[in-house]
Amino acid sequence: MMNYCTLICDIKESRKLKNREAVQYQIIDMLNKANTRFKSDIISPFLITIGDEWEGLLKHPCDYRKILSFFRECMPGVRFYSGIGIGDISIHNFKLPVNQLDGPSFHIARQAIKYAKMHDLPVVVLFDDWNNL
Repeated sequence: MMNYCTLICDIKESRKLKNREAVQYQIIDMLNKANTRFKSDIISPFLITIGDEWEGLLKHPCDYRKILSFFRECMPGVRFYSGIGIGDISIHNFKLPVNQLDGPSFHIARQAIKYAKMHDLPVVVLFDDWNNL
């Protein structure tokens, strides 16, 4: 079993943003820059999955905090939740976009972001199997 790091981010209360369209373009620009800057850590590039949510698949271990800091620098004044899932994946065709990949790492990241939203936490990290870290 090989571990990966799935990173999902979602803007907090995005429907209340006055400049939502501008923020959407800001996200697109930020993800393009992140995909270049952190290329050595990325397995499947970041992309917008739904609404104001974006996702990427990273190598594990990696310094996901560096990537989250980059996102915060690119989006000053915009708060977002981050859910990180560390575990295996079941689809290994990395020519597919990240939203077409699947497996425990993605499921755990989805649980992590739901938990972050439910408890108003900026970042939640969950692991599939503590014994294999």
